[in-house]
Amino acid sequence: MYVGEVMIAGHRGARAVAPENTLISMKAAADAGATWIETDTQLCDDLIPVIIHDKSVRRCTNGSGSVRHKTLNELKQLDAGSWFATEFTGETIPTLTELLQACDDYGLNLNLEIKVHYEEEVELQVRKTIEAIKDYGFDTERLILSSFSYNAVKYCLQQWPEVRRGLIIEDWVPDIARLDAKLDLYSIHLDHHLLNQKLAQEITDAGKVLQIWTMNDPKKVEKFTRWGVSTIISDDPGLLISATNNQ
Repeated sequence: MYVGEVMIAGHRGARAVAPENTLISMKAAADAGATWIETDTQLCDDLIPVIIHDKSVRRCTNGSGSVRHKTLNELKQLDAGSWFATEFTGETIPTLTELLQACDDYGLNLNLEIKVHYEEEVELQVRKTIEAIKDYGFDTERLILSSFSYNAVKYCLQQWPEVRRGLIIEDWVPDIARLDAKLDLYSIHLDHHLLNQKLAQEITDAGKVLQIWTMNDPKKVEKFTRWGVSTIISDDPGLLISATNNQ
């Protein structure tokens, strides 16, 4: 949802109020008024894209071990909700296809981060992700493909140039013009702690859409809007939306 001139997007759904990267978290973001979500995908052992952030299932399920070395059936046996609260017991790790269906059901647009834990597999991962999206038939006007991995973004350009691409940055900002010449970026997704007004101006002057993560303070929305931020990715989109609408 837009607040002023900025879009408030849900981070991993609405991870402050529901277990992250589950379908119930996506619904919570939509119920709070968000129309965009940012979430993570990686491959399991069957080479099926699933929705989970960490390399391991340990933090967000009742299991252990790496996502990449578990079959989809094994992942589906895990409880991905009770770690957050008992009311979410039985939530499961979604597939990318299930997430796309949820986005259609809840009217959500998707900023899909390709979460690269195995750089040597990045081309395969991008290909399988794109195949899943194409097989589902998701509206590409409602899609951004993003990654911290330069190579993932590069392969997105090579394999599906029509879809918008974003580079996620958490430490230092490279020469944007030089980078964009190679990746043809739609957007820069920046850790909000790195952002200052001069850098925001540089990014927007380069014609790039500026998104920031993960920002949960309603009092800072107005400042970032003035700086030209297009999207604020938040763990609690409802908090930012309601607080700023009531100002």
